[in-house]
Amino acid sequence: MNKSIENNQSTGPVASQSKNRQKLVLLFAIAIVPMFLAYGMFFYFPSLIPRSTTNEGVLIEPPLSGVELSLSDVDDGAGGVWTLLIPVDASCGSECQQRLYLSRQIKIGLGKDADRIERVALLQAEPSVELQTLLDTEHVDLSIRMYQSRVLQAALQSRLSIDTTGEFLLLMDPNGNIMMFFPYDKIGAPLRKDIKHLLKISNIG
Repeated sequence: MNKSIENNQSTGPVASQSKNRQKLVLLFAIAIVPMFLAYGMFFYFPSLIPRSTTNEGVLIEPPLSGVELSLSDVDDGAGGVWTLLIPVDASCGSECQQRLYLSRQIKIGLGKDADRIERVALLQAEPSVELQTLLDTEHVDLSIRMYQSRVLQAALQSRLSIDTTGEFLLLMDPNGNIMMFFPYDKIGAPLRKDIKHLLKISNIG
């Protein structure tokens, strides 16, 4: 009887130490194993890394600047606000007019933040009488800047892996960096979502 008690007393500390070691090993594994997995995934299996983003537009990396695009009076950040750059051709057909309309509605829909957004039409030549009439009657807040379409297209195609030849709109930050591209099907609710998010988290503009 006494021997049995002595054996239990002697094995108690050993069992306790063994459990403590197991706990330490488990904690070590929990801390270290994910690090090794992340390291291996980053360097050996980068295709497995999730690349989902919350933005609707396409990020332009690296960003463009007004100087690169030979834009007049836009490379200074258009007054330190966020700027919607809208390429407009001389005829400005239905899709062009729809872009202008949607950009205006997005700005109006921002309410108290509307003054943090400027709209700029990019033209390759002086506007026609019809286009000037449209701008004067429906888009009085729209600024006009001259640009070279081929220079812009070359810059976009060197940075983006999507078709940039259709109708689109660009977003420039208050520092003059043109950093997002919106194809025609993203001009509307998706664009409004991105702008609201940027205005919410931005400390500039």
